[in-house]
Amino acid sequence: MASDTDQEDFSFGEMFEEPAGYLPPPPPSKLVEYTRPSPLDPRTIKINLLGTHPLWGHHLWNASKVFASYIDANPQTVRNKSVLELGAAGALPSMIACAQKARRIVVTDYPDADLLQNIQTTIDLNFPRSPIISVAGHLWGHNIENILELNGNHKYNVLVLCDLVFNHSEHAALMRSVLGLLEKDGRAFVVFTHHRPWLVEQDLKFLERAQSEGLVCERILEEYTGAMFDDDPGDERVRGTVHGFVLSYPVIVAD
Repeated sequence: MASDTDQEDFSFGEMFEEPAGYLPPPPPSKLVEYTRPSPLDPRTIKINLLGTHPLWGHHLWNASKVFASYIDANPQTVRNKSVLELGAAGALPSMIACAQKARRIVVTDYPDADLLQNIQTTIDLNFPRSPIISVAGHLWGHNIENILELNGNHKYNVLVLCDLVFNHSEHAALMRSVLGLLEKDGRAFVVFTHHRPWLVEQDLKFLERAQSEGLVCERILEEYTGAMFDDDPGDERVRGTVHGFVLSYPVIVAD
């Protein structure tokens, strides 16, 4: 999946650029179907995935599938609420939120044209012309005004963060987005797998950061799904287990 360390940005200008037409074209996008339990409608959700992408947006992550199942089993999580998904990639949880009658859904990912168009394609496959769901680019920790505008200049009741905490260098930026976009009585769902077992402690530092910011952290699920990548190193049981937590502001009880 990823190297032992977080990615670094080495800029060498045009020194090592390949000439036009030197590299083969990227693989085509693919359609993946997610089947919901009967008698839920729609029974099948279609997810369009890019053939490849450097930001890992070409996978339907186990964390997204587990949280999609969680929403279907607990529809009150999203029903009649505003929902914002960060780093959405395949955007499966957002599709389930739409099926479960969320009031407003905004699906975001890194502001890359291919990623955002791919999400729009998935929306069009499942809920064409739906007025309640939108796509937007969002760079974590930066301008949130356009994201708030998409929800009538209000913060969101529900934030969805599926398989984002492996990006350790972006924890601070991601937390700034959470704090800036989460309603005071809202909940942020953080669902992930430890894809690199030797970096479990670094993954969990995101939850520690949340608690240091005054958020309450509560475990909501743990489910073994099998590892995303069979050939990756490390304990398969660790790589194959999805963990889910919910972050919220503490409830203040009036005297």
